[in-house]
Amino acid sequence: MTVLADPIEDRDAWRALWRLLTGDALLIALCAIVAAGLVATVILPQQPSAGISDPVAYSRWEAEAKRREDVLYAPLNGLGFNNVAQAIWWRMALAALIPVTGLRLADRLARLADMRRGVRDGELRDERRARVTLNAPPLNDLADRLRARRYRVLRHGDDVLVADRAPWAELASAVLHLGLVLAAAGLSFNLVVGWEATNKMVVAGVSMPLRDGYAITLDDAAGDPARVTIVLQPGDLSVMLGEGKQAQAAGLDIALRRIIPGYRLSATTREAKPLLIRASNFVSPTAELLVTLGTDEPERYIAVPEARLALALTASDSAGQPVRLRAFAIPSGNVITDTTVQPTLVIGDVEFRFKPAQGATIGVRYAPGDVLWRLGLAVALIGAIGGLIYPMQRLLIRRRGEWTEFYVGGRHSQREVVRLAESHHEASPS
Repeated sequence: MTVLADPIEDRDAWRALWRLLTGDALLIALCAIVAAGLVATVILPQQPSAGISDPVAYSRWEAEAKRREDVLYAPLNGLGFNNVAQAIWWRMALAALIPVTGLRLADRLARLADMRRGVRDGELRDERRARVTLNAPPLNDLADRLRARRYRVLRHGDDVLVADRAPWAELASAVLHLGLVLAAAGLSFNLVVGWEATNKMVVAGVSMPLRDGYAITLDDAAGDPARVTIVLQPGDLSVMLGEGKQAQAAGLDIALRRIIPGYRLSATTREAKPLLIRASNFVSPTAELLVTLGTDEPERYIAVPEARLALALTASDSAGQPVRLRAFAIPSGNVITDTTVQPTLVIGDVEFRFKPAQGATIGVRYAPGDVLWRLGLAVALIGAIGGLIYPMQRLLIRRRGEWTEFYVGGRHSQREVVRLAESHHEASPS
């Protein structure tokens, strides 16, 4: 007869709670939830941390998310996969992962300490009674068979035999749980003190304030059209990046999403008289105008009322390619010229000067916990590999007269019991 569990143990509420909190099922569930959230942050567009308070960044994110996710946008967004860092289910799973993993780590360390001191080797821990057999082989024979399968075998008196994978199994398990604790702590640290500014539009010479006293701008000097120089405050740290590249400076991760061609435009008559340039009916005309061509506004229209001219500047498909310029007569709208932007361009009686002043779309991220959670992930991977080689298994075999009780704990331990007793008749104790 096989008894699946000891009835006395099942009635112990505290023992049942301990098994629930330190059981594999809860840990696997929490790890799966946290991992699902991390995967979502990689493959799905994440909502800007500022939310709708930054309408430009929010609208860009929403348009990109709807384009990529199509019909799945509504359910994914409703479940929080587009804003994992703020999703309550992900935060709760991450918060629970630290104490649950910490309890399991403390248990593994306690087992290592007990093994080193040679105590509790003959006692039941969390093992369940798996089988009660009549006329089982002698304990000496069972010990030889277990040693042949590379178990550590201990005898406690004439009636108790213990076999386990110690100390390597406990050590590998402790390393695994230590890695999970570090990874969860690093991710939690990022949630508490980290921040992110996504798809920020930065223009040469204009400072863009960030959190924690940081600010970035672009070097106003003309340079390589395929790269920009980002200046970080405080400290005047300079980072040169190409489109799609990223770098680290002063603890920040800076990514250059897109280079936006820009110019400081001025216009004069043949007599060198400055002309006022109007970019919008809502903005006063100026003698010098900063013009940028972004992905959300790839074409700009500019008027020079005194010269009765209007200009249309159209961005190219890739960085480094010339910007197209068309000039129209006002009010007829006839095209006067269709060319590319040059440093100096004469149209009629007006001389236009285009001084390069690039803009860029930049993402900045402060994540001080990255080192910790990446280290934890590497440590956990080492522990997981060790756990595959030396799984957590423990068998306690107790002889009581003609009856032999098998208590097991750990992965595949019941298979070992079957191998040990499969050739013998089972019976129930009276």
